[in-house]
Amino acid sequence: MPTLYIYPKLGDFFTISLGTEKVTIGRSSDNMIFVPDPFCSSHHAAIYPIGTGYAVKDSGSKNGTFVNGKKIAGELELKKGDEILVGSVRVIFDKPLLTNVEVTDALSSTTNVNTIIPFRDIILKKPPTKTTIRAFPPLGDIEQIRTEHKISSIMSEVSQALVLHKPISELLDHIMNIISEHLPMDRSILMLKEGNPVQLIPRVIRIDNKRFQNQKIQVSKSIVNMAFEQQLSVLTSDAAIDPRFSAKDSIINSGIHSAMCVPLWNNTEIIGIIYADRISLLDAFSDEDLRLLTLLSNLAAIKIEESRRIEQEIETEKMKRELQLAAEIQSNFFPKENPSCQNYEIAGKNIPCQQVGGDYYDFISIDPCHLGIAIADVSGKGVSASLLMASLRANLHAEVHAGYDLGGMVVKLNNFVHLSSAINQFITFFFCELDKETGQLHYVNAGHNPPFLMKKSGEIGYLDSCGLCLGMLPSMTYDLRSQAIGPGDILLLYTDGITESRNKNNEEFGVERLTAIIHKSKKASAFDLTQTILDGLNEFTAKADPADDRTLVVIKRTA
Repeated sequence: MPTLYIYPKLGDFFTISLGTEKVTIGRSSDNMIFVPDPFCSSHHAAIYPIGTGYAVKDSGSKNGTFVNGKKIAGELELKKGDEILVGSVRVIFDKPLLTNVEVTDALSSTTNVNTIIPFRDIILKKPPTKTTIRAFPPLGDIEQIRTEHKISSIMSEVSQALVLHKPISELLDHIMNIISEHLPMDRSILMLKEGNPVQLIPRVIRIDNKRFQNQKIQVSKSIVNMAFEQQLSVLTSDAAIDPRFSAKDSIINSGIHSAMCVPLWNNTEIIGIIYADRISLLDAFSDEDLRLLTLLSNLAAIKIEESRRIEQEIETEKMKRELQLAAEIQSNFFPKENPSCQNYEIAGKNIPCQQVGGDYYDFISIDPCHLGIAIADVSGKGVSASLLMASLRANLHAEVHAGYDLGGMVVKLNNFVHLSSAINQFITFFFCELDKETGQLHYVNAGHNPPFLMKKSGEIGYLDSCGLCLGMLPSMTYDLRSQAIGPGDILLLYTDGITESRNKNNEEFGVERLTAIIHKSKKASAFDLTQTILDGLNEFTAKADPADDRTLVVIKRTA
């Protein structure tokens, strides 16, 4: 069974073996992973089995759940080594950290800060400023030329090495490998700012000396804050203590001979830091090393940002293709053609406001004399609404057949939606059974916009609700009602995306405008009437993009 490795901000890490049960994470003590963090919600996220693997899902938390630095929406299948960030707690799926990093002030103060310089002064080649404790020493002309040539050569080599795109996780490892090649060190850490609230998370921990493989790396908060918050490049050594730093502001653990910490600046913002130290290597880092690491970090940050942008574009394109496929699949859920019924004209139309939507209409042949007509509206929009709509359709088709029970059918649908959807999700639903010989309708209205029947005389009646929306409460029962459609009568079924559409003055289209169009065009065919209504709606909204799915069904009895 896979294992979760949990690393709290404070305290020792612990593990949980995954099985068939859901593992919940949150601030409430009833969670399997209890997170006493003010930025964590009471029930923040959950990890649970799906198919042959496991997935994580945010439980509607205030600050969100992050996987590998990205805020997730909905369910995400986990891969080995994925890092879940909940508040300040890191949860690694089925792969322990080789080394743990702790940013702390509880360190001895045996370190001297040799050089502190704003990183922009290095990148922009400005002369040292007053913030420099020990300025870069003056160099002779030849030595200066050699130094500049060496740095220029390394930067050119690194630039070429970073040309090809790599996934962000591979890129970060690649960056630290390159830096280690040009700046020998015992240990190094690349940390990126992530999460909400923002915090620095170690993304690469590189141990070049195996003696320190299992040791916890303790980096002082002082040195990290200098690089990340004060935007300084910092060089330290184990010489005498600098008087500017008190014991509680110590820079780094006493076993370290020399260390550097620099910002990762992508020419727009600081996205993290790179830290490096020497323990067994007795030569201290030099000012030239600090300058080189700062320049390499700037180049690395630009490449990281570029890689993120490319991955985002790839993800966006992938999502676009998936949505296009989902839209094609969903289009197959709607009737391929309008039903042909003697003495009746029946037509339907759906226009989703996004590529996929939560509106639904259908025509279901029950037997030669009876036709089922449905219209529904899932709360919400987009993919989640469309998935629930697809499930409703499948269950409806399974329930409606010759000899079915209308009342029992809607009770089953309600219980299914209640069990299968989130607490804030429901479906407005109208279903009627049309007797094609008599024009009699038997119907149930579960919280849907009341369809209206325009009699041949122009009189209008409404098919009002018979109970709550599907999914709101379990074991609901619904009243069943009847209505006759006479020759020349028109029955209109619609979703609220029609009547609640607004114009530039924030006025709703409304039922009155809808009935006026039908009254004016009552001699038109059912098909033409659907288009006339949509044309009138477009004229009213000045062809603005719809804010909600729009669906309507027109049933006209001709004789």
